[in-house]
Amino acid sequence: MDSCLLCNKSMVYDMSLAFLLSFKRLPKRYVCAECMNQFARIDETRICTSCGRQMDESGICIDCQKWHQLGNHFVNESIFQYNDAMKDFMHRYKFVGDYQLRMIFQKEIRKKIRKDLLIVPIPVSIETKMNRGFNQVIGLLGDIEYVDALMVKEKRKVRQSELNRQQRIHNKQVFTINPKHVSEIIDQKILLVDDIYTTGTTIRHAANVLRENGAKQVLGLTLCR
Repeated sequence: MDSCLLCNKSMVYDMSLAFLLSFKRLPKRYVCAECMNQFARIDETRICTSCGRQMDESGICIDCQKWHQLGNHFVNESIFQYNDAMKDFMHRYKFVGDYQLRMIFQKEIRKKIRKDLLIVPIPVSIETKMNRGFNQVIGLLGDIEYVDALMVKEKRKVRQSELNRQQRIHNKQVFTINPKHVSEIIDQKILLVDDIYTTGTTIRHAANVLRENGAKQVLGLTLCR
């Protein structure tokens, strides 16, 4: 019997007569219903149509209005709200380094992937990769094909998680194109994938680099907002 990756409790599967007679294989589960219910899904009928933030009613949030005034138009979709359960998940996954937790949301990410888009994950710095041992975004993608089109061009002295909101917004461009994949992004429609949308600076910087190097269109997908 499988155990929940978050609480370690044994999980109960649907073993109804109808399921048994269907001769279907039990679907693999990584998290129990109780833990999964602690994550708050974003209601797509009430969001900022630019960044995917949960709102009382659909429209453009104040943050995105400010981005638009700067001439930076970008459309991002998020799946979950960044609530306490998600904060705890991200802490365990990214900073404690519990790599097996990547399995929990891979199915959710897969549902949102469009076959007509080139998938590009947000990269991590060499320093982060060495310390953490993995790129958390690539972990969430699982077996989804992607192109490492972006690189972090310089070592960050301070992690993004250690910056406050204003510092993140005014953070300088840290991405550059991976020279191995320059030709692959020209005239392509691209889906940028990241784990968290906070101020939007990181994913917008990445989108700008891709557009400047020939991408036809760049959209965003983040696990949480």
